[in-house]
Amino acid sequence: MEIGQNIFFDEFKNKLIILEDSFIDVKNANYVYSQDDISEIFRAIHTVKGTADLLGMFDIVSLIHKAEDLLQYVREDKIQINVEICDLYIELKDFIVVIVDKVSEGIFEDPTIEKLYIKFEKEFNRYIHMAETSIDEYLPVKTILVIEDSAITRYMIKKIAIDEGYNVLITNNTEDGWEKIKGYAIDLLFCDFSEPNEKTISLAETIRIDSSTKNIPIVMLLNNSDFKTNKLGKDISAKAWLKKPIQENKLKLVLSKILDTN
Repeated sequence: MEIGQNIFFDEFKNKLIILEDSFIDVKNANYVYSQDDISEIFRAIHTVKGTADLLGMFDIVSLIHKAEDLLQYVREDKIQINVEICDLYIELKDFIVVIVDKVSEGIFEDPTIEKLYIKFEKEFNRYIHMAETSIDEYLPVKTILVIEDSAITRYMIKKIAIDEGYNVLITNNTEDGWEKIKGYAIDLLFCDFSEPNEKTISLAETIRIDSSTKNIPIVMLLNNSDFKTNKLGKDISAKAWLKKPIQENKLKLVLSKILDTN
C-alpha cells in the first residue's frame, strides 16, 4: 500500500513539473506566448487541480481555481503574463510540492503552510482584481477560524467555506486557537461548545475582553441546544449556533449572513 501511495505522489509531482516547464518556456520566450501556450498551461493546471481534489487538498483546489481565473483573464488579454506572474505560478508549484511531501508523511496541519496559503491567496486576488479593474489594489479575502475537536467537522466546514471563497484556519485546541486569533485578522470564529469546559469558556471570555478581538463574531458548534448553552451563547455574545452534524445549507446561510454584512 505504501509503495502505491509513493507512486501516486511521485506522479502528482511529475504533473507539477509539467506545469512549471510551461511557465519556464514562457520565460525563455521573453513572455511572448500564444493562445495555444495558454491552453497547454490550462490543461496542466487543471490536471493538478483534479489530483489535489482526489487527495482532499481543498486549500490547493481553491488556490488553483484562482490560478485558473487569472489564466482566463490572460486568455482574454485583460492582463499579460510578466515576470512577477510567471514567478507566482512557479512558486505555487513549489508550494504544492511541499504540501504533497507533508501529506505523504501524514502531516495535514502546519502553521507555516497556513501563512503561505494566505500569501498566495492575496497575490492571486491582487492580480485578478487588476485584470478586472485595471487598478493595482488588493481586496482582502475574509478569514475564518474553526476550533473543533472532530476532524470530520473541521474539514467539512473548511471545504465548504473555501468553496464559498474564504480563507480558513483550523485547529483542535483552544491554545493554538488563541495563537491564531492573535496572529491573523480573524473575521469569524466557529468554536466547539458541544461539551463546554473551562478552556473554551475562558477563550470566549478572553476574546470579548481583549480590545483587538472583542468584535470577532462567534458561532457555537453544538451537539444539542439547551438552557445552559443558550445562556452561554448570550454571555459570550455569540452570533449563531450550528448543530452537529453540520448541514451545508445552514452553514452557507450563516457564512452569508455574518460575513456579507460585516
